[in-house]
Amino acid sequence: MKKTHILLLIMMAVAVGVLMSMASDFSQYANFEAALAAPDRSHQVVGHLQKEKPVIYEPTKDPNSFSFHMKDENNKEMQVICKLPLPQDFHLSEQIVITGKMDGATFVAQDIQLKCPSKYQDEAIQNAKL
Repeated sequence: MKKTHILLLIMMAVAVGVLMSMASDFSQYANFEAALAAPDRSHQVVGHLQKEKPVIYEPTKDPNSFSFHMKDENNKEMQVICKLPLPQDFHLSEQIVITGKMDGATFVAQDIQLKCPSKYQDEAIQNAKL
């Protein structure tokens, strides 16, 4: 083999290694404790909306921001400020995945993903009643 081919293979192996290590960092979910411990890093936190607490959304003041309270998988509750418009069916979500950083005692989310109940669950319940 030529030296250029060997060099090219080594460079490709290093690139694949770097991409694999970066992908493993992004795929891990954290909790609010981890976010409090490293406030300068971005974290993905999974949790549930606290429906007994108010969701504050004032589109006349700022249509790209709302706040709510969320409990993570360890039942730690925290106020979340999301820098996006309020998603449709936000109150119906079963689970929420937020990505962002801590700002004092508040989690500031730059991205939000909702895990909503499946339409097939409703159909299964209806079929079970028949």
